[in-house]
Amino acid sequence: MRQQPLDRRTLRGSAGFSLIEVILVIAVVGSVFVMVLPNLGVIGTTEAAGKLSTLSGDIRSAFDLAVLNRKPYRMVFEFNSGDYYLETTDRTDFKIMPESLERELTEDDLRQREEEFNELYEEYKELAGKEVEDEEGETMIPPTSPVLKAFDQLKPPKWTRVNDIEWIGRSLGPYYAIQDMQTEHHARLIRLQEYEDQAVAYLYFFPHGYVERAVIHIGAKLDDYEIDPEEIPYTVTTRPYEGLADVQSGYIEVNIFEDRERR
Repeated sequence: MRQQPLDRRTLRGSAGFSLIEVILVIAVVGSVFVMVLPNLGVIGTTEAAGKLSTLSGDIRSAFDLAVLNRKPYRMVFEFNSGDYYLETTDRTDFKIMPESLERELTEDDLRQREEEFNELYEEYKELAGKEVEDEEGETMIPPTSPVLKAFDQLKPPKWTRVNDIEWIGRSLGPYYAIQDMQTEHHARLIRLQEYEDQAVAYLYFFPHGYVERAVIHIGAKLDDYEIDPEEIPYTVTTRPYEGLADVQSGYIEVNIFEDRERR
């Protein structure tokens, strides 16, 4: 029997893919990779990667400053602009009450509280009695009372902004903003859409080596008070005794009181 000659077209077909087929395969693989990439926990853009890396480093830096300088610090976050900065106080005898605030107090709130505090102080001074002369009649002795002495400790601490070079111009903006945030002294999440310009939150650092448990959700801005739902958000959580911050892609719901509840 005579063997039939092989068709040249058959030989070409079995030799490999055409250039067009190779290009199509590469395009399909590339599109699949782009779709899967966010789900792998990889930060999608250089902009976000840089901002979140800086934020994580700043949380560690504030933790170290509190320990080294032996005084409290707090980071102030302005949700809409994405700006944040560091403040400190010389007071070490104040405490924050867990789950005590629906939101941070505004300047008007603080001013009103201070006025009420001063009025109450004057009332207690009157109850404590009047000044009396000393035995020699040279000086006046003010009234003494445990309550009056305690008032100095009950006063809210005065915070001053840290203005060294390291803490100038810190911001997640202009493309990113804080969608919502909760720390241990918040009763619930503070949301940008709910409080708009008054959406502000504090994260406290203590000299014995502790930063509040916190969750911060960061997203791309759609307009002044709205986060773009089409863009991938990011979740930042703190490690209280290590002073570290973990960054993950996606909006991850976190119960910041979970460890305390287990104990």
